[in-house]
Amino acid sequence: MKSDKFAGIADYITQRRAQKALSQEALAYDLIDYHELFADLDSLTISRWERAKVSPNLRRQVALMEYFGDKPHTLLCDPAFELKQLPSLDAFNKMLDQQFKYNHVMGAHPYISPENVSFDKLCKRADEAPQMYGWIANYHTNLSHSREQWSQDFIKSLADVDSTEVSFYLVNGLLAGHIFMVKVSQETFDQLLFGKLQDNELTAAHLITGEQPGCLYMLSTYLGGAHVSEDFVAQLLFTLVEDPQNTSFGYKARSDIGIKLMDFLGGVVVHTGEALTERLDGAKYQGKRRSYVSFNLQRQVLIASPLFLNLIRNSK
Repeated sequence: MKSDKFAGIADYITQRRAQKALSQEALAYDLIDYHELFADLDSLTISRWERAKVSPNLRRQVALMEYFGDKPHTLLCDPAFELKQLPSLDAFNKMLDQQFKYNHVMGAHPYISPENVSFDKLCKRADEAPQMYGWIANYHTNLSHSREQWSQDFIKSLADVDSTEVSFYLVNGLLAGHIFMVKVSQETFDQLLFGKLQDNELTAAHLITGEQPGCLYMLSTYLGGAHVSEDFVAQLLFTLVEDPQNTSFGYKARSDIGIKLMDFLGGVVVHTGEALTERLDGAKYQGKRRSYVSFNLQRQVLIASPLFLNLIRNSK
């Protein structure tokens, strides 16, 4: 019977290899065939891993756990599982602190005190949800300087689909943040990220059920204060990670803070929107402002990101 408790990655590899009755050499050959991350692996490296002389990087640890049939996020997010190479949250917290000192376009809510840490979290079944959909539509139309026109009915039609994930963050009755994610097929996902299908052209027919393998696409999001940031990011990450049917995550960053967040998570830029001339319009990427910057984030990469692991481990 498999054990679910390990002191760290060295203990994990030693136990799991013994349970499969594999030599270090046989495990190396298996892993080479299993994933390209292990292309240069040999038995000496596995020996060094098991003796804790060196540790495989986080991406390799995730792949190792999947090879052995375990859930990487369950193991790696356990504070008792030692992660010697996990950076702290200092850089992320510094980035948030800098962003929230700027105007609300960059991510600081103009009507909420930075000292207020109390908030209510609502779901799409809340009585207030229809009004929130209207606010989201207004927010996005304003954020895009009316380049993309959204409506309350458009938002509601997508929210009514069971697989759509919606969260609202309220501080003293004010909407201080929201998450609005839809689940789509790989084909629709690629069309959205590369601008072949516009966000406001999405219909309920484009969405798939939660039980189907597919991709999560962040249709709209806003983080309006540091006081909701930890729950906001944890909610976002858990939604992708806890279900293996969610293979990847896509997001069009339309502001600077969106790009910085994806940098911390390991998102890959796949497309950029039109070039803009206004100083605070859109998102700044490679020295130019763009109407959006599309990111693709694979589930394996997210699980191995220091930001995800720190947030989840610190919350336990």
